[in-house]
Amino acid sequence: MTEFFRKVAITSVSHDARTYALWELSRRAGISRGQFDAWRIDHRHDRDVIWINGESSQRIEFPIARQDFWNTLGSCPIEVSRLSWMFEPSRAVRAAIPHLVVPFSSAQDGQPLFKAVGANTVACSVDLLTSVLLTLARYEELVNETRDAHGRFPASASLAVEHSFLDRPIVDEYGLAFREALSYLMPGVRVPVRELRVKLSHDIDQLGIPFRIRPVVGHTLARHNPMATLRDLVNLLGPGETTYLACVRSLCNMSMERRLDSALYWKSSPYSDNDSGYNLFDRKIQAVMMWACGNGIEMGAHPGYYTYHSREKLREEFKDIQNAIGARLIGGRQHYLRWSPRTWEDWEACGAAYDSTLGYADEIGFRAGTCIPYRPWLLGPGREANLLEIPLMVMDVTVPRNSCDPDEQYERIMSIVAKCRLVGGVFTLLWHNNSLMEPRYGDTYIRLIDRLAGAERFAWEDDLRASQARPQNIQHGYNEKQSCVA
Repeated sequence: MTEFFRKVAITSVSHDARTYALWELSRRAGISRGQFDAWRIDHRHDRDVIWINGESSQRIEFPIARQDFWNTLGSCPIEVSRLSWMFEPSRAVRAAIPHLVVPFSSAQDGQPLFKAVGANTVACSVDLLTSVLLTLARYEELVNETRDAHGRFPASASLAVEHSFLDRPIVDEYGLAFREALSYLMPGVRVPVRELRVKLSHDIDQLGIPFRIRPVVGHTLARHNPMATLRDLVNLLGPGETTYLACVRSLCNMSMERRLDSALYWKSSPYSDNDSGYNLFDRKIQAVMMWACGNGIEMGAHPGYYTYHSREKLREEFKDIQNAIGARLIGGRQHYLRWSPRTWEDWEACGAAYDSTLGYADEIGFRAGTCIPYRPWLLGPGREANLLEIPLMVMDVTVPRNSCDPDEQYERIMSIVAKCRLVGGVFTLLWHNNSLMEPRYGDTYIRLIDRLAGAERFAWEDDLRASQARPQNIQHGYNEKQSCVA
């Protein structure tokens, strides 16, 4: 067991946790908070019954897994079921979602996820609420001790790679299936269809201030371009902006020209083998930051390598970055994508508005099975976190690892965009400022944002405010017997 690993033993799930999972499922189906609060939820020992229309007999039933499931959870391999639709979906949906993938389920493949039981009742065939909860909370990362050289849980060890569904937002797909079930009981009710939203984000790892020869040479060896070294040296040592700072402006300008938003995540970590160690209060850096603020560019935090699982270091860096950018409530992303479910608790304790680290460093795709931002459920404390998670789908340096062909790289990214569009999610992209200088990254990025131009913007502040009003159905406190840390 690594020093960063913390196992969580789950022996059952509280009523609050199941109601939380039901809300996450419902809002993905297009249900509003007001509609959800009007539902009556009857928690029984073997199932949850949701009465969806006041005192009428219309209801949806979700079974609760038997005790033997909880007894073996964490000690046996996690099972995965592939279930069918309640009704035949549209051709586009069927092509993208031939079946519904449900982890933490041993149901027989092929049966419908939802099925009608009479005129007024729809029954779910599996304990879907537990699956939603454990997938969004990243339970598998709390019981699987596999870690890479940077202490990260790799995609290669994930259930999604093992069962070939990393490229699918499976939790959001359940929302489409749940919408079918609701339409059976309420045929005249229309629910709003979500539109694709886009969040472009840029981790500012390198600024060339102070000048160090090692990263310049390292980047040149990676690019195999001696002229790039000469250009970097001239720009780094000259009186004007460094190449890396100029790239920050370029990224922002390209976004604004295409009616898209950029978020800049700044560092305040000391120099190390894994951190460039620039000074946020350097006059050149401050000039670019002031220009970005003047243009309405979002500014956030990119805490350094050694803040991972060090709340004290994390708090210090957050404070420095907040002072530098003049903001009280900010979000951002951990350096090197060093993340675990414990990171949510650390970021919450430091007053962060949101985290956007939840993506893999070795594969693109949907690490938490969703592209819809959400407030995570903390399995250890047994409660909802007081921050938003904006899942990351694609990081620039990850894409070429599986393909050297630029067209294939572009198509792989666009396939992820298409999945986000289908479920009305947020496509979150990380593109580093220094990547803009390299043709294999820069050309792909320009091509990508040309395609995304004019997409609906993601206003995370609105999502955060909306999520802070807890559903009225969540009334129970944390039951220590229902979730424990071992």
